[in-house]
Amino acid sequence: RWGRDSGADATMEGNIEAMMTCDGDSLWLMLSAGLQQRDLDGHVRRQLENGGDGLQAGQLNLDVECGPQDRIWLASSRGLLQWQPDAQRFQPVPGAPATAVYALHVGKDGQVWLSEDGRLSRYLWSQGRLERQAVVGAEQGYPAISATGLVVDAQGVAWATSARGLVRVSADGESVRLYGVHDGLPSQEFREHTLIASAAGRMVAGTPAGVVVFDPEQVRPSTRRAPLVIERVEVRRNEQLLDLTHDTPLQIADGDRDLRIVARLLSFADSASNTYRYRLAGYDPDWVEVGPAGERLFSRLPPGAYRLEVQARSADHVWSRVQTLEFHVQPPWWRSLSGLLVLASIALLLTSWFAWLYRRRLQRQHAYQLALHKQDLAEHASAAKTRFLANLGHEIRTPMTGVLGMSELLLASPLDPQQRGYTQSIRHAGEHLLHLVNDALDLARIESGRLELQSNAFSLNRLLQDLAALMGPLAAQKGLRFILDNQLPAGLQATGDAMRVRQILLNLLSNAVKFTSRGSITLHARCEEGSRGLYFEVRDTGPGISQEQQQRLFRRFEQADGARTAAQYGGSGLGLAICRELALAMQGRIRVESQLGNGTCFGVSLPLPLQQGAASDGGADSDAAAAVDNMPSLRVLLVEDDATVADVVCGLLTSRGHEVIHAAHALAALREISAGDFDVGLLDLDLPGLSGFELAQHLRNQGYTLPLLAVTARTDPDLQQQVEAAGIGGFLRKPVTGELLVEAIARVLGR
Repeated sequence: RWGRDSGADATMEGNIEAMMTCDGDSLWLMLSAGLQQRDLDGHVRRQLENGGDGLQAGQLNLDVECGPQDRIWLASSRGLLQWQPDAQRFQPVPGAPATAVYALHVGKDGQVWLSEDGRLSRYLWSQGRLERQAVVGAEQGYPAISATGLVVDAQGVAWATSARGLVRVSADGESVRLYGVHDGLPSQEFREHTLIASAAGRMVAGTPAGVVVFDPEQVRPSTRRAPLVIERVEVRRNEQLLDLTHDTPLQIADGDRDLRIVARLLSFADSASNTYRYRLAGYDPDWVEVGPAGERLFSRLPPGAYRLEVQARSADHVWSRVQTLEFHVQPPWWRSLSGLLVLASIALLLTSWFAWLYRRRLQRQHAYQLALHKQDLAEHASAAKTRFLANLGHEIRTPMTGVLGMSELLLASPLDPQQRGYTQSIRHAGEHLLHLVNDALDLARIESGRLELQSNAFSLNRLLQDLAALMGPLAAQKGLRFILDNQLPAGLQATGDAMRVRQILLNLLSNAVKFTSRGSITLHARCEEGSRGLYFEVRDTGPGISQEQQQRLFRRFEQADGARTAAQYGGSGLGLAICRELALAMQGRIRVESQLGNGTCFGVSLPLPLQQGAASDGGADSDAAAAVDNMPSLRVLLVEDDATVADVVCGLLTSRGHEVIHAAHALAALREISAGDFDVGLLDLDLPGLSGFELAQHLRNQGYTLPLLAVTARTDPDLQQQVEAAGIGGFLRKPVTGELLVEAIARVLGR
């Protein structure tokens, strides 16, 4: 007997946790304080404390077995260790895990089972090392335990004990079963390192409630397949829980949520170990494990028909037959047949509406493009018309010079009364034709937006006197009185285009004289209230104009009585339209007041800037008149390619005592200038070869200071700037008269 009172050596302090003999002549004791080796007589041969001979502190609290070659194997927190007699210390078993090993079993066939955290590992001892063959873990259903007792029976079934029960692992490692108090055990907890196999093959283990003895041949998993039922089906509808378990067919309405299916396996051996899985066809790619609860919850499912499969596994790992549940999730109203028909109708209407809008948009786009095309055509037509009128005016002015000039020369010659009458008729017809051309050109400039107004100071009293001097005799010829009512202050000047103001008033006065057969013509002039401009009034005692005629009076090519007025009085119907456009260009307006039988009154408001000038109103015109009267005989160079115009100009100037040398082109003009001196040069701007502009620039470049005057048929609005840029002193538009020629020459010489 071993003990403190015996002759043997005293043991180490602490309880005996385990003991094992391998070689038959020594006994290994695992104590709480360390590891001790004794011989069979009880004498201590070796005493190993924690931290010595290959051991570390805290490792000697697990399991010990007799391994191959009769060496002690020790399950420790550092892995599986074996005693090396040669080295007299513990060393790791080759091939064993380096993690904690809680229990081990060494079989006679070289099979070694190790208990690790949450798994069992099976090894084979071969050629002095362990080779892992299989691992039984969570995938096979092994519980999350660290078994402290491990025994393998004769059939290769591994039995492991832990604080949570008894675990059975089949020989192939595929079947794992956990036994507890629900299977008849007196206690769920097993003591550490107390599981052993008896010589008769029975298993013995210690629990706090006593010793458990069982025959492993009799403790086998049940192969019975327990029935599975769907216990409950419910949904939440309008915040209320609705039971649909017994509904056939099962319909889930649109808006229902939280579909809950509960299944139960009718096996009560260990219901907490039952596991369930679900698979919804077309929704789940694989089985969905739900654990022992047996419930599946779908928050929302798309509309459609579904087939739900349910299967359960008992504690003995026997799967039940698959139960199916078919149900239908109804679509919302707009996805039902009637809803789809309504939506299709709406879609058809919308498509028709959009098609109509698109067609309307295309029509508008086409109309807009057509309008742009028409506008472009109209602009091209207007530009072509403007060019045509400009060319027409240019081409007409040249022969009109011959008509008016020759008629003037004829009138200056001795003629009998009949010849003089014929010549005067020709002159009047030419003047009328020239007036029509000027009106057409003004209208073309207005339409093309190229009408440019001059801005110069001019004398208003002088303007009114000129109008009175011009229109007074015409009125007297028809037996009419011409009255000038001038209420403007003496010396008042306006800044603007005097020629266009004169054109407006002259046109109104000419119409008044034309349409009045008896009575008087009155021209009234005064300042607007507050000196905001000028106000002119032309009043006559003619037949008057009706309201209907007044509505179309300012239209182009319109006259009061249409064709009858044109036949009786003549005219083109452009005069008043041009007057209105000119007034609008000056920011003014023209109004008419008339009644049939009571005459007509035209009022013209022109907001021109006014300023007080000198008391005398003669100005430059008086100086020009004096220069004409005192003009000596001049030697004039005329450069003109048209022979008729050249004859007219030569005749008009020769009759006034001037010498005229004619050159038909620019080269001839250069030859004449180099051969003799001239007092003034008259240039046509459109010459063959070198133009009048180029000729003037050439003369200026050669140092000639000869005063130059352009006599041209051009009607360009910027002609004044072109002439000044070429070094020409002024210009005179064809047709010309003798008076116009000498006045223009006097102005050029004065400069």
